[in-house]
Amino acid sequence: MNQTIAVGIGGAGSWQALGWATEQAERTGARLALVHVCVPYSPLDRLTGDPTAAEVELLDPPLARAFTNVQARLGARRTILRILSGEPSLRLVDASAAVRLLVIGDGEGGRTVRRILRHAYCPVVVARPVSPAAQAPFAGHVVVGVDGSGAGRAALELAFAYAQDHRLPIAAIHVSETGRAELLAREVDPWAEKFPAVAVHRAVLDGAVTERLIESAVGARLLVIGDKRRGVIGRARTGDVPMTVATEAPGAVALVPLEQLEGEPW
Repeated sequence: MNQTIAVGIGGAGSWQALGWATEQAERTGARLALVHVCVPYSPLDRLTGDPTAAEVELLDPPLARAFTNVQARLGARRTILRILSGEPSLRLVDASAAVRLLVIGDGEGGRTVRRILRHAYCPVVVARPVSPAAQAPFAGHVVVGVDGSGAGRAALELAFAYAQDHRLPIAAIHVSETGRAELLAREVDPWAEKFPAVAVHRAVLDGAVTERLIESAVGARLLVIGDKRRGVIGRARTGDVPMTVATEAPGAVALVPLEQLEGEPW
């Protein structure tokens, strides 16, 4: 299995993303690739590929320092810097086929983030600080949305693995006007058996799915949701819940696509 995590460096919120990705790599023993997309024909364009920190220092000292700091924390063998040239969203989507997880900053909810979330080949984490938890029902939890779909099951797998790695409890929530607790049990119980060390709390919530998921993210360490990747017509009929939640939730969100592609690893 591919054990590389990629983190986009250079956009809004990217330093928050770097911290999140570095902690995750440290916890799991994964390799971390710092990915910076430069403007074509810019000075950094001459360094596309895997430059050394010394080479980058002359042109982008903050990027070089970030690379050096992560190397000091994870070790040189587990840290690479990859400089790509072109349009950021396209290049980061391409990069997502070579890694198991892509971490990005919130990009202030802009077009680049939305394109990456829409087209990435692997799960994408939009990293944000943990929000204040005064009125948070699931503070300190890994919250995962459960809907009985294939994408929802992929989200459960990621959520339980993350909770185990970080020794956190899971809050598995299902939003339904009919209170389908049996669906929640059917979907969650197999993962609870597979990860017995993870404490699990279950909740069926009433109301609009988007609103309840965003509210549940307050104070949570991570909100994990699946993305069925429905077409334009499907999104127009019922709204784009995954995209809205990923761009508006008040904390880190992992968006897990239904179909994942594993390309040639870095």
